[in-house]
Parts: sequence; structure tokens; C-alpha cells
Amino acid sequence: MSEYKYTEYFENEVLRKRPYIKKEWCIKVIENPLKVERQEYNRFRF
Repeated sequence: MSEYKYTEYFENEVLRKRPYIKKEWCIKVIENPLKVERQEYNRFRF
């Protein structure tokens, strides 16, 4: 598994509000997406 950096927002807001989400799940989706959508401001939706 590659090493990933997490934004402060993700660490402090997303994971705090959704304690059921595991970082491993996020990595799995990023490495094996079903679909990728490019968004504004250099953001992506997987």
C-alpha cells in the first residue's frame, strides 16, 4: 500500500463526523475507483 497524506480537513472534520469511515477504505477506492470525476479547484470525486 502506498503512503498517503491526509488533509487537516479530512483528519479533523470528515473522520470526526463519520467515525465509521476507515482510512483503508478510502485508499482502496482511490487505488481501484469505479469512476473518477474531476471537479473544480483541482479536486476529484471517486
